[in-house]
Amino acid sequence: MSLDLDLNQVVPSVVRSVAVAIVALPLALSVSGTLNAGSSFLRAQSDVASSENTATLEQNNVKGDLTRVCLDYLLSKGDSKAERAAKDEIDEYFGGEMNYAEVCKWVYR
Repeated sequence: MSLDLDLNQVVPSVVRSVAVAIVALPLALSVSGTLNAGSSFLRAQSDVASSENTATLEQNNVKGDLTRVCLDYLLSKGDSKAERAAKDEIDEYFGGEMNYAEVCKWVYR
């Protein structure tokens, strides 16, 4: 078996391979850059979602802690012992005097 290399067959093949590489390289780099940008975007979105989930989790914890107290406040008679006790618990929770009606609206929103 002999391998005859004919320049008339080799040169067009080499030229074709170089032409394909010249066309394919920018395309490959472009796709790579797009995928990299996409993954960076997804990573950034993941960080944002994580921080939003943390904030939402904290808000839900506070709402859960104050649900019973706000129910006591909203259902008690004005200037009653039950209302005063609910106000005191809300003040204690936040560490100062609060706007009780607004706090309880937020809890039940």
